[in-house]
Amino acid sequence: MAKTATETKTRKATKAATAKPTKAKRAPSAYNLWMKDNLKLYKEKNPGTAQKDAMKAVGAMWRDAPENPRRGEEPKTRTKKAPVAKSKKPADETATSEAEADPSSD
Repeated sequence: MAKTATETKTRKATKAATAKPTKAKRAPSAYNLWMKDNLKLYKEKNPGTAQKDAMKAVGAMWRDAPENPRRGEEPKTRTKKAPVAKSKKPADETATSEAEADPSSD
């Protein structure tokens, strides 16, 4: 059976209403552009280097690069995050549940 015009319009309207809005992309920063160019050059000069090591090396070069607006400044210090507390069972519950689970301990 052929679809009616109302069905088609309703589906389009529903699809348009429920679609997620797209985010506008930001322009790449000076660091992004510099890394794109220099990482490629670094990998050409050092073909066997792992990606992680190449990123570290090129990132270190960025500190003194003339394109860096914060050239010569000390890097920001990072603060450690507080550890997440894990819930523990009280000692009473652990002892009784272990004794019940292992009947050969008698």
